[in-house]
Formats: sequence, structure tokens, C-alpha cells
Amino acid sequence: MFFLLFYCIYSTLAGNGVNVKDQLLIVPYPQNVQFNKGSTNGIEIDETLAMSLSTQCQNNPNCLSFMKFNFNHTITFPLQQQKNLRDFRISLHKAIDIPHIIPLKPNFIKKVQIVFKSSDEKIFYPSTIIGSDESYSLSISTSSIIIEAQTVYGARHALETLLQLIRPNGNTFVISQLPITITDSPRFKWRGLMVDLARNAISKLTLVKTINALASLKMNVLHLHLTDSQSFMFESSSFPELSKQGAFNQENVLNKPFIIQLLRYAALRGILVYPEIDIPGHTASWGLGYPGVTVDCWDYLTSNKILYAENRVSLNPTNETSFHIVQTVLKELAETFGNQYIHIGGDEVDNNCWLNSKEYPAIKEWMKKNNFDSITDVESYYNQIAQEEVIKQGAHPIVWEEVFMKGNAKKESTIIQVWSDIRQLKLAVDAGYKAIYSAGLYLDRQVPLCNNFDPSSCGQRYMWVWTTRDFYKHDPTKDFTDAELENVYGGEGCSWDESCDDENFFDRVFQRFSAIAERFWSNKNLIDDESHEVRANYLRCLGKRRGFLKGTGPLYTSYCDTK
Repeated sequence: MFFLLFYCIYSTLAGNGVNVKDQLLIVPYPQNVQFNKGSTNGIEIDETLAMSLSTQCQNNPNCLSFMKFNFNHTITFPLQQQKNLRDFRISLHKAIDIPHIIPLKPNFIKKVQIVFKSSDEKIFYPSTIIGSDESYSLSISTSSIIIEAQTVYGARHALETLLQLIRPNGNTFVISQLPITITDSPRFKWRGLMVDLARNAISKLTLVKTINALASLKMNVLHLHLTDSQSFMFESSSFPELSKQGAFNQENVLNKPFIIQLLRYAALRGILVYPEIDIPGHTASWGLGYPGVTVDCWDYLTSNKILYAENRVSLNPTNETSFHIVQTVLKELAETFGNQYIHIGGDEVDNNCWLNSKEYPAIKEWMKKNNFDSITDVESYYNQIAQEEVIKQGAHPIVWEEVFMKGNAKKESTIIQVWSDIRQLKLAVDAGYKAIYSAGLYLDRQVPLCNNFDPSSCGQRYMWVWTTRDFYKHDPTKDFTDAELENVYGGEGCSWDESCDDENFFDRVFQRFSAIAERFWSNKNLIDDESHEVRANYLRCLGKRRGFLKGTGPLYTSYCDTK
């Protein structure tokens, strides 16, 4: 009886068409939107819609290739896939369904005009994604569709917005409520997802689909957690046994040829892909291929019935090969990924593993030789070695918050990723560090991470739709000063995959990720979780039709025709 009452009360509060009557169905919602609410002024298009590029892009092979690829993948192919489908709905009851407005005597539009504001290739086709100008404007009237942008990335985002405005209408498509004018830009320059490849099987095809899903949400970072205690999923040419012995099979191990292909594809979608190897903890898999590079504390772990024991195993400082592997693999990652960022982990180092290992007598002698007073100095030494190697390779190290909390992060170059104690975000940026945040954005949890220092924040949530709202309302920077915000690059949702693989990845991650995406992109004052639920269901429908969100469940009641 209690459950029935609970369900009835909460289900009636879910988002419906009334909640979006003053908004368009766009996720993430743009910074500024003007439209003729309820108007039957509109246009008609079909799958032959083409683009007209400004001259500087037409004459630039890189720009032309980028825009052709994105127009095909964002407009042409999706329209082909949606032809003759029925429109998305959330209710059979007109009073609470979304608006279905068919234009009266619409003009037929054949082209989208795309205008780049600068003739300088370094501006309209920048060499780096992070920090480039991603703004755009989109103007749709009864006679034209015009996109203006500074860069190809802004133009690409505009195409994603345009697609969401196009609704199927039999053999053709319509856009109503014209004129529509949108000016838009991201709130944060770093908007990403971390995918854990080391716990369960995540296929290479899933990574490609993930890039498409991120692009549809205007995200620009994919963080690959390549190694952990369970497996080592990067093929090292110098130390091949790391993955040969440290992976359940070789099918999903990322080798250099595949990584290069993935990076090229991601770049065409406006996505930066960067790697992580986690050190000095979370390294038990390293010892499978090269015995002795990790310490043997298994007797301590098993006799004390330590939970998730393998995660406690760390590298062995008395074995010089452990340092050589760290430096060599980081160099290989820099050469293979060729970008500005490499994550070196640094989280959850359990000093008790060192203290209770069979190698501890030798570790004490090694510490004495190196003038180290505490076992924590061993952790610090690995942190420093790894950061120095990444910097030597011309990249920025990224570390989990513990490296900062223990005073081991290099301020001039290292980026802090806050994952557990959200208070560390403000402490890091106030100390002059650049930072990204993931605390409270763990997608492996039905109940999002609460503040471990504030038990009152740990309210129970059982329906997925409600945990989505928790993600949506999570905004640790809303009260930051402008000076503090200068040091916040943005954030990442995290998909730790202990209970996730190819079978449930998209449902686990992307059913709720749009809430995180909107918080990273949209204005901080936009807090409308009921509207978001409707818009997110619509975007999920588009993603299913486009082929990369199949297997992702709805947030709430809706109808999505994919036949």
C-alpha cells in the first residue's frame, strides 16, 4: 500500500508536455532562444537538404572535409533514417502531450547556409578542441536556415541543434513556430565522460558509438581509463606482456592502429580522446605480465578479507623495472594519443599493502637509501616520476584529487580531477590549480554520490528518473567567483564499469548523461528538471533512430517510432 502511494505521488510529478510549452525540444538547452510560440509559420525540408558553405571553408580541404562529414552524419543520414516515421510523443492525452504543430503552406527549403565569421584558418579550423570558440548562432525563418560560427566546432554544434528542431511529417519534415533565433555557447570548455575499460568488456564499436552520443550532446571529451587492477587494456610495444597477460582476451585491448582511427574519428566529431593509466595503486594487473613490478600483499588482503582486494595492490619501488614501465608507457601514450593531456591516476593508494607486503623489508632499505621517512613518500615519488614524464612529453598531467590533497601535484602544469570530496574543487582552484569535477556524477550508481561530509545529503532515490534529477541539480560551482571559475575547466561524468559491459552500457550511461551534459553546457540559472526529462526523452528517441543509443531506456513514459 505504501509503495503504491509512493509511486502514484511521484509519477504524477514527472515531466510532461506542459513543462516544455515555453521551450523547444533541445538538449542541452541553448543560452538564448527566441521563437514564435505556437505559430504555424514553418518550413518543409526533406532528406536532400544540402549545405552552402562560405568561401573560406570551401577552399580549405580540412574545413570542407570536416563539415561534409558532420552534415552527413548529423543531418542527411538521420533524416534518411527518420523518413515516414511518426512524431515523438509522451502522452495520448493532448493536454499533456508535447506540441505537434504542422505549418500551414510551408516554404520548401533546399539548403542550410553556413557562414564562418573569420577568413583566418587558425580561427575557423583551430588545431585544438579544448578552449576553442564553440559558439554559434542559428536563425530559421520561413525563407532560410542560416548558421554562423567562428569555428567548425561551433558550426557542428549548430547542426545538432538544427536536427532536434526538425520533426517528421510523412514523406518530409517540418520546422514550425518560426522565426527561431538561437545564440549559444558552452558554459564550460571541458565537458566529458570517463569510460572504464579495465573492469568489464567494452568493445571498440561501443567506443565509436559513445563518440557519436557525446557529439549529439555537444560534449567534447572522452577519457579512457585504460588500466586497473583487473586488467591492462593498452597494448604497449615495449612491454607487450602487460596486456597479453593482463587482459581476459585481446579482442578489446586498444592497440595503436585502432587508437589512431578512433582519434581521427573523434576529432571529426569535435571530441578529444585522452588516456589514463592509474598509478601507483590499482596496478595488480601489471604484475601478471611482469612478476615483481607489484608488491605481494595478498596474504594480508586475503587473511583480513579486504573488500575488492585486488584494488589495493601497488607498484614495487624496489624493482627498478616498475619505474621504467611507468615512464615508457607514458611516453608511448603521448606518442600514440598525441594530445595535450595524460591522466596518471593517483587515487586510493593503500599504504597498508606496502607495509604488509613480502617486500616491505626491502622497501624500508630502499626508503632509507633515498632519504624517505614515511611510506607516504613512496606514493609521492611515483606521483612525481609520472608527472615529470608527462611534462617531458609536452603534455599536461591530470590526477585524481588525492595527489593534490597530499601535496604532490605540480601547480604549473597538473590538472586536478575531483571525484570524492567536492570541497576539494574549491580548495584546488583557490590554490591556483586548474581543475575538473566528477564528484556527484558517477553513472555506475543509481543513488548518486552524496557528500560524505554531510549525511543529510544522502537521501534515498529509487526511480531512475529521480536520480537523473539529482545529477541535473548538482552544480558545485554555482557560487564560485569569476576568479575561481577561471580555474574550473569543467567536468566529467564517470562510468565505472564493475557492473557494466557492452550489454547494458548505453542504458547505464546515456539514460541519464543528458542531465550532466546540460549542466556542463547550459546557463547555470537554467534549472528545470521536469522540462529536461521531456527533452531528454526526445533526444534519446533521436539517438535510437540514428543508431547509437539503441539499448538506452526512456526516463519516463514516451513513444518513439523507430520502424
